[in-house]
Amino acid sequence: MILQSGCENHVRGRAPEGAAVMLKISDCRGNKSVFYAAVSGSGAYEIVIPPYPPSFEGYTLTFSCGDDEITFSDVLFGELYHISGQSNMELPICRTIDPLCPIIPEGSSFIREFRVPVQCCFGMDEVYDDFQGGQWKYAEGDDLMEMSAAGYYFAEKLYKKLNMPVGLVNTSAGGSPVEARMPYRMLMELGGYEDFLSRCTVPDYEKNTIADDSKKYGKWCSELDSRDIVSKDIFTAPHEYTKCHVPFYFRDDPQLSGFCGRIWFRKKFFIPDDMDMSEAVLILGAMIDADEAFVNGTSVGSTGYMYPPRIYPIPKEVLHRGENTLHIRLEVRQGMGGFVAGKKYCIKSGDRLIDLSGDWEYAVAARGEYIAPDVFFQGLPLSMYGALTAPAFNIKFRGLIWYQGESNDKSPERYYELFSAFVNMYREHCGYDIPVIFTQLCNFDDPVQCVPPLSWAEVREQQRKCLDIPETAMAVTIDIGESNDLHPINKRDVGRRLALCAERLIYKDSLVPEDIFPISAELTEHGRILLSFTDTQAVKMKNDPPKHFEIISSDGEIFRPAAKLTDKGLLLEYEGENTPVLLRYAWKNDPSDPDLFSKTGLPLSPFKIDIIQKVLSKK
Repeated sequence: MILQSGCENHVRGRAPEGAAVMLKISDCRGNKSVFYAAVSGSGAYEIVIPPYPPSFEGYTLTFSCGDDEITFSDVLFGELYHISGQSNMELPICRTIDPLCPIIPEGSSFIREFRVPVQCCFGMDEVYDDFQGGQWKYAEGDDLMEMSAAGYYFAEKLYKKLNMPVGLVNTSAGGSPVEARMPYRMLMELGGYEDFLSRCTVPDYEKNTIADDSKKYGKWCSELDSRDIVSKDIFTAPHEYTKCHVPFYFRDDPQLSGFCGRIWFRKKFFIPDDMDMSEAVLILGAMIDADEAFVNGTSVGSTGYMYPPRIYPIPKEVLHRGENTLHIRLEVRQGMGGFVAGKKYCIKSGDRLIDLSGDWEYAVAARGEYIAPDVFFQGLPLSMYGALTAPAFNIKFRGLIWYQGESNDKSPERYYELFSAFVNMYREHCGYDIPVIFTQLCNFDDPVQCVPPLSWAEVREQQRKCLDIPETAMAVTIDIGESNDLHPINKRDVGRRLALCAERLIYKDSLVPEDIFPISAELTEHGRILLSFTDTQAVKMKNDPPKHFEIISSDGEIFRPAAKLTDKGLLLEYEGENTPVLLRYAWKNDPSDPDLFSKTGLPLSPFKIDIIQKVLSKK
């Protein structure tokens, strides 16, 4: 493991009442330090480890009580961070490797992660003192590939910068909103959660809900099976197919718009005689919702929901030279099926690619009714507090790294209130003002059209407002998202930007420039607005003309201005008679190819700002 250097670390445990516990800390040279603790009447004990300096030297910690002994080896002291949030923090490195151009990080035994397994808690007072599972792993080999990608690249940059070990305690959970990390009483005080809390805190809420959802899905599948006259001999009997063009969304096909049920897709492809088939991989972008892929009648992979990339190794004996056939069975549950556009659909073997996009065929196996999604427990208020958040209060961290916000897009106007309440609660429980570094939402254009219009723009503005919370910093990622993917694979830049925030906020590195923000937008004369920044000289404009500025007039009219940088700021020029009142920059869910960057190449945050009406004298 890695413990935080330079401060006391509190070790808690349980032992027989009235016994004494001894902790012996020894280094590789044989030096030893011994500490004792008496066990209280409740069977609990606590030992305070004094501050140790950062070191690459491994220590051995041996706990003994009577004849019992527990030993922890290769314990380092370095920088320890709590990383948390939702799926983009949870996303492992293996999910971010581009199969067409794989770049594997080098790894290090001095970067380590403790990933806490996701466990929901819905009791009013269901709170654990310690994590209920997990283990420390080195950032090496197969374990490296399962580490948080954003967390690893954050740690890698700090490890090289600080020349000391970096540890990560990972409590992220996909789809969890910020209110999932809050206790019952806090949610009641914030308001708006009363009805849900009255339902979820009854005994066996999770167990009974899982049973109901399982029964519902089982009935849905049984009804499909009873109607399906295609699947049983799909590989052997002729069926009536309809032509289509992959990738596409069902909503764009009149025959499939709103389709729910089971559907088969077929594609014939040709393997040339000189192609090596020993390392063939089927790459199927992303599909909505669940799929199973078959090559020449043999199943090569399946995925149960829309988000993961479909990368299926094909056994060599399955393929043959000449014509081959790919079948995909797709299950669509909420009427928004399709093959996500902008993704790769191909077979790769070595340096050879066989493109699978273009003309396909489909055969409907069975139509079904819309089926409501199963209850997603970790996406609910309270769920992640008792087992994933509260136990972290007992650990000394250098900081909290937070990558979250996507799941709050249904009520974006509350995000500042919720996140600031969470930070204050966390700091109160851990007893110190832990620095908090968070990631602003990147650009995203939801393929299934479930994200409310402009909701991500509003969340970003709320996150920008969260910088008002003392001892916080924000990594801007508006330029490194993927319009068609909730989980963009470029986590290298995300992690490095989070590390830059730490270098500036926590380690006080004066060489890391401050973030640049707008100060004022002033109407200097009709048709001209001067936008000034905290560091105007460091601002660069990438696009000419700009793509993402909007001027809103008093009657709601929208102007698209021209812009040029001057010594005093960004001069925006527009045509229109109505009085401009609001300036917006990158105010979209998916403002791809943003306009504004700093001299160091980092993007400026999207923003909105009121326009000051300057009174001009007659002279």
